[in-house]
Amino acid sequence: MKRTGTRLVLAAAIALGAACNKPSVACRPGEVEREGACVKAQTGLCGEVACGPGESCVGDACVPAIPTGAGDAGPEPDAAPSDPAAPGDPAVTKPDAGGPAEDPGTGAPGWVTVYEERFDSADLGSPAWVPDTVPDDGPFSDHGVFFQDRGVEPPVAWRISHPFGEQSWLTLESYTREGSAPFSRFAAVVADPADSANSVLRIASAQHTDATVVRPSQPLPQTYRVSLRVGFPDFGDGREGLNGYDGGETAEPWSTADATSQNGFYWLAILDAQPRPHNNVWIHHHRKVVVDSDNHYPAWMEIFDGSRFVASGENPVMMFALDGRGDSQLTSGNPFLSYSGGSWQPSGKIRAVDSYLPGEWYEVAIERRDATFTLEVSGRFRHGGRQTYRASIDAAASCVWHYNRPSDTPAEQCVDNGFFPNLGAHHPRGPPGAGGEGWV
Repeated sequence: MKRTGTRLVLAAAIALGAACNKPSVACRPGEVEREGACVKAQTGLCGEVACGPGESCVGDACVPAIPTGAGDAGPEPDAAPSDPAAPGDPAVTKPDAGGPAEDPGTGAPGWVTVYEERFDSADLGSPAWVPDTVPDDGPFSDHGVFFQDRGVEPPVAWRISHPFGEQSWLTLESYTREGSAPFSRFAAVVADPADSANSVLRIASAQHTDATVVRPSQPLPQTYRVSLRVGFPDFGDGREGLNGYDGGETAEPWSTADATSQNGFYWLAILDAQPRPHNNVWIHHHRKVVVDSDNHYPAWMEIFDGSRFVASGENPVMMFALDGRGDSQLTSGNPFLSYSGGSWQPSGKIRAVDSYLPGEWYEVAIERRDATFTLEVSGRFRHGGRQTYRASIDAAASCVWHYNRPSDTPAEQCVDNGFFPNLGAHHPRGPPGAGGEGWV
């Protein structure tokens, strides 16, 4: 499944923000901004509208109480994507940098907190494993036509899908091939390694075929800010050697390739389909915008060290969108539009914004307003020191992969009715209605 090794990542807080058109104030959990002041979020009458269960009153509108999440998954990609000629520079707004971010979900101008989870009282329970029914979610699913044509059969496995948090706004999705494994081996609330008075969520993969995702229980709203505090990643080092593995692991049954050359995880990603642990090929065809890391050797990417791009796979932090106009590959999907060195790079260039430090906390956020995505990562980095990397991209002008929602018609230049000959014309890559809901 995921090449994640026997390692872990910690999340200290996850929050969902809703847009506010009035002057911004920093509201506490359970409050929303109304006429420039913080008031208790409530159901019932909201202006002239009756809010339903799971909705909060923001201004005079009922906002769906829709969550977000973050979690661990596989690395980027099984092989470096092709580097086709750039189709033109991405359309962007000017990025900014400098200074630590506020706590997730608070203090972000123009946003109010709809939901927040700090894990100080989270009860994950002891959910039971159920046999993996291998859900059919497209040609690249574990039992999809892509693998069927190669004679690949999914292994016997087990899954857990477990809602938690206020009004069950978050869901943990775990996968294993060892049905007797305790759930706490995959997800557990533990003490913060930086401050034992705090509680954090530990997500771990004891076996390289294990995987866990924290996702929203419902799709994201049209406009949102997803933010979290995540850190202390322990997924290899990107150097020659074991790279966080025991040695000898492969990517079977999906591939016979050596798994130890790559070891990674997603900090935060927006997908066009409901997230759950899959083979890596599936997620390569469902990402829209991503913040992730892939420790790998030998290096097939570059990291900006403050003055130049250096070939390295050691603790990279990637901020990228997927180029819907690029030359999509069967195993790696669409080429990257990477943000690094203060600007968006040409299509296909795989470049990291900096390198993370293993024993640090980071604030990570992704925003969407209309067709604009904004990615942000703050913390202390190997090259940039304490820094905030923030960049926005006009997804319609740049044809970010599946940026549109099902009810939206994408820009004409972003429609792709082409298909992989291996899959057939009934699996077009980017037809008008292919955008999918926004998921984390």
